[in-house]
Amino acid sequence: MKRIVFASITLLALAAAEARPEEKAVEPAPLPGTKPLTMKGDIASQLVAGVDKFLLNEIEKSVERRARHWKRDFSSAEAYNKSIEPNRERLRHILGLRDPRVPFDAPELIATTSQPALVGKGTGFEVFAVRWPAVGDIHGEGLLLVPTGKKKVADVVAIPDADQTPEQIAGLVEGVPAESQFARRLAESGCRVIVPTLISRKMEKRNGRANLTSREYLYRSAFELGRHLIGYEVQKILAAVDWFTKDAGKKTVKIGVIGYGEGGMLALYAGALDTRIDAVCVSGYFGNRNRIWEQPIDRNVFGLLDEFGDVELASMVSPRFLILENTKAPELTLPGEGGAPARLVPPPQGPRVLQAD
Repeated sequence: MKRIVFASITLLALAAAEARPEEKAVEPAPLPGTKPLTMKGDIASQLVAGVDKFLLNEIEKSVERRARHWKRDFSSAEAYNKSIEPNRERLRHILGLRDPRVPFDAPELIATTSQPALVGKGTGFEVFAVRWPAVGDIHGEGLLLVPTGKKKVADVVAIPDADQTPEQIAGLVEGVPAESQFARRLAESGCRVIVPTLISRKMEKRNGRANLTSREYLYRSAFELGRHLIGYEVQKILAAVDWFTKDAGKKTVKIGVIGYGEGGMLALYAGALDTRIDAVCVSGYFGNRNRIWEQPIDRNVFGLLDEFGDVELASMVSPRFLILENTKAPELTLPGEGGAPARLVPPPQGPRVLQAD
């Protein structure tokens, strides 16, 4: 019985279809402001190429747009610093300098029963292993070079590249040519020098998966917390400046920051942010940042180029003393093995540039 009923329904449906006139399919009208997609070929590749073109164009336009963020007052040094304070606050924000630094009286010496804190001596100075608090549980760690037999002429934070160690620029171990051991040379000239250890670019498997540099690994974690690896390392530098300032008391002592490569980048940021720093030397870093997208991802700072290029950062050091040394910058190629591929290509070398107040 069920089969007979089903067959009857089917015949009735066919008869009704034959009775209706032939209907043509109607194309739906496009939504307002749109048109049919007629692209051919590999649409995904074309989409990526279009996004690349758009973003590169936006980076180029950012150079001209930066002026809208600046309201400089050149009537006096005091007025100038006051007029760019909103820019300093914005830079602090995007670098993640949001945590108060931990106050301390002096760096602590690092020693064991088998290794004293005094790790070396040079011509007119001694070298100590030290550490000091920065923010939260984060500490700076490195070397302190103290002049002997002469009066201290200045306090300096000397920052190596991420692929260098404090011992190398202090002349305690091999790896940096003697003429480039700037921490040693400053100490020999009578400066008290503190040399922080930077997070290195050492690559290794993380949790048995992606092959990342230590810098990228911490950059990713910091990003989730609204912080930045650059901000953490600048905090270590400024914590040393806190100590220099406190130790000087009422005495007038010049404070300087000098760095090479990644250290040059951090010296530039620190000098731009803190007016207590009297002199800044940037070596092997200063240049155009429009191709920052191909550099190590830990240099990426959200929203940076909208307001700050290296020239704008340099202007924030003014009217203090700034030295830009156009020496050979570090070269680097990082593979994309789960992490971000990158390369550092030194800009064309030219004469050394000196900018002073």
